Amino acid sequence: MAFSSSPPVGIAGLTMMLSGFLLFQVQPMMARYVLPWFGGSATTWTVCLLFFQVSLLLGYFYAYVFTKPLRPKAQIIIHLVFIVLSLFALPITPTESLKPPDADAPTLRILALLAICVGLPYLVLSTTTPLVQNWLASAGSVAPSRLFALSNFGSMLGLITYPAVVDLYLPTDSQTVWWSAAYVAYAGLMALFGLLLLLKMQPGVVSVTTTPGSRSESLAGESTGYFGLWFAASALASASLLATTNYITSYVSTNPFLWILPLSLYLLSFVITFARPSFYQPTLFGLLYAGALALNFFNTTDYGIDNALGVIAINLICFGLCCMVCQGEIAQRQPPPQGLTFFYLTLAAGGAAGGVFVSLIAPVIFPDYWELPFGLIGVGLLHLILHSPNSKSKRMVSWANAATAGAVIASLAFTLYAEFFDVDELIARDRNFYGVLKVEEFDAETPNHRYALMQAGENQGEQLIDPKRRHILSCDFGPTSGVGLAVDWLQRQQPEGVRIGVIGLGVGMLLTYGRPQDVFRYYELNPSVTDFARSYFHFLEDTKSAAQVVHGDGRLSLEREFKLQGPRQFDMLHIDAFRGNAPPAHLMTKEAFEIYFKHLRAGGILAVTSHVDYYDASALLRGMAEQFEAKIVWIPTLETSSCRDNIGFALISRDKSLLDSEPLKRRASAWPDGKTNSIVWTDQSSSLMSLMIWSK
Repeated sequence: MAFSSSPPVGIAGLTMMLSGFLLFQVQPMMARYVLPWFGGSATTWTVCLLFFQVSLLLGYFYAYVFTKPLRPKAQIIIHLVFIVLSLFALPITPTESLKPPDADAPTLRILALLAICVGLPYLVLSTTTPLVQNWLASAGSVAPSRLFALSNFGSMLGLITYPAVVDLYLPTDSQTVWWSAAYVAYAGLMALFGLLLLLKMQPGVVSVTTTPGSRSESLAGESTGYFGLWFAASALASASLLATTNYITSYVSTNPFLWILPLSLYLLSFVITFARPSFYQPTLFGLLYAGALALNFFNTTDYGIDNALGVIAINLICFGLCCMVCQGEIAQRQPPPQGLTFFYLTLAAGGAAGGVFVSLIAPVIFPDYWELPFGLIGVGLLHLILHSPNSKSKRMVSWANAATAGAVIASLAFTLYAEFFDVDELIARDRNFYGVLKVEEFDAETPNHRYALMQAGENQGEQLIDPKRRHILSCDFGPTSGVGLAVDWLQRQQPEGVRIGVIGLGVGMLLTYGRPQDVFRYYELNPSVTDFARSYFHFLEDTKSAAQVVHGDGRLSLEREFKLQGPRQFDMLHIDAFRGNAPPAHLMTKEAFEIYFKHLRAGGILAVTSHVDYYDASALLRGMAEQFEAKIVWIPTLETSSCRDNIGFALISRDKSLLDSEPLKRRASAWPDGKTNSIVWTDQSSSLMSLMIWSK
């Protein structure tokens, strides 16, 4: 078969752009939807990325195998049937039955959930680029790979509009419904494109793709000798993408905006290098990357900047140049059109390999986020190998090569220094789905000799080593802190005993206040936290109270307990699951607070820890108190030489007597933001951007 006239390139371009838009908008959308179900862990996003990378590989494999034995007409008809079948998977909204019952095997559960909800539509979308370009090449279209840049432009547009428009203005359920409607539009465009191709075909003529000449061209395109480079560069770029995202989101917060920044840079590098391969100049970008690489890892030492936004900016600049090097080298070694399906299959295989390495292998073989230097330094080594000096090298190339070699060596040195020499005494470390936990020793030769539980650079709780002093609490939980005052007031009001619930175990510091008649019930997402709290700290061991630890997300556990056993009748419920200074969105919504108040007795206290640094939850806390017709007071930590002044407690209660008590009145303070406005989050609408302190 041959085509009677020029193929519908315009419709092909529109179809590919829409498929790219949907492919990459659904990624943050689904991750955002299921994030609360898995405790708000930053790893949720990287596992989602792994799923989408593997699905993309399967789609490209389908396109590669599919186009070999079949003629274009048969390909189009069969694929249109496949598209119709995928419509039965809509809408892609996850059901409540898919919520995890506990904290076990979160990676497998996320992968299974995504496969059920969006697997088939995503697989169909992922076949669009290789199939459409192959059909256009068969029809004689010139340079269909230029459409790859258009597809990536659509992908970037999908990513950028998600935090700026979709997540800002649409509830999460509506997001998945609108995406499903857009997928129907894509299916219609793909069907129109296929039908137009079928109508333009003339019977009785052998297709271009099945002639011996074209077959040999295809084989030549597939065996150009660049397979190893395509795979390695794609794998390194993918590994660096996931590792950089892991690092910056663990440094500040699990913020969809920070998910999208690295992925947008990744796609932008495709758009630039594939639209204009000549834009990538190996010498220039090699020099730029060398400087960024060395600066990035120098910044991991104590001599680097100690500012989260600065750290993120340096990491993103380094990662962006990393992508330009990887995609630039790939784009300049593209095969002819007949080899594009194999080319895209190889890129997808490399991307999936990088994703598997970071998401599944690295957490097992690396005790910390070592995959970040592994990927970024690996790109520097790749550039060295591809552009090693020889007798024909120009002086500039030799200097660029020497600079890259120096940057690679310096980066390795900075990484090793930061890991082994530039740290406090490391007592223990563990890594799992929920991040990297460390027990570190401080002030070993002083009376303040202590162990601290650290995650993402934040102190999650500490205890003095001296047995005679280990009951003395740090500033955040001391007797004059908001939570200390609340517990003291409750115990004076109820000498017969109090019931206290806590979301977030830390090391169990609150147990120091426990009396024999009191009961503490902790809800802890990460089992490693409990292991460390029992092995290296003594609050659980020394307490006089009954102490229970329930593993699983605190909110989901409270939901299940209310359905099965009714309210817990807590006298106080303390929300202390903040990772760093970022409030976990799913614990701070109207629906979450409804669950909390159901478990509180009449007049009980809801205490919320708040870290005011890059985010300020003041307006949100005031809004929640107003929503539930409760009174609220802000109790900051007393600022001393050993106490941080950016941590405090919001105490919320419908019982005015607590807030009117003299100790609280003396310690109550103006809100950190100095304002009186309020906002309310819901499960359908919550954004950390509304709490960000932009001046930081």
